[in-house]
Amino acid sequence: DFIEEREAKLTKLLMDGMKEIPAVHILGSQKAEDHHGIVTFKLEGVHPHDVAQILSNGGICIRTGHHCAQPLHIYLGINATCRASFYFYNTEEEVDYFLEKLKGVRKVMGYDD
Repeated sequence: DFIEEREAKLTKLLMDGMKEIPAVHILGSQKAEDHHGIVTFKLEGVHPHDVAQILSNGGICIRTGHHCAQPLHIYLGINATCRASFYFYNTEEEVDYFLEKLKGVRKVMGYDD
């Protein structure tokens, strides 16, 4: 029960924060309870591999690519996506740090927002 509650809380914090970033597009359900610690997203105008590299410079590791769902990506017309995941051992501060760094990715790529 503890693990499930912790994961749900972190996922909600993550998704609420991501929804406040205009260039972030969450794939799938917009309800945190449907994501179970894993959120797949795109950042407008930035290739997922660039997102991953920029976040990596800040000590954050995410997954990018097809995530074993290439037929779905083809159907959606998406080349690749980003995937962030949090689990019970992560902290709320780590979610906040991720969101802070995610907000800065487009600036690194030369966008004004």
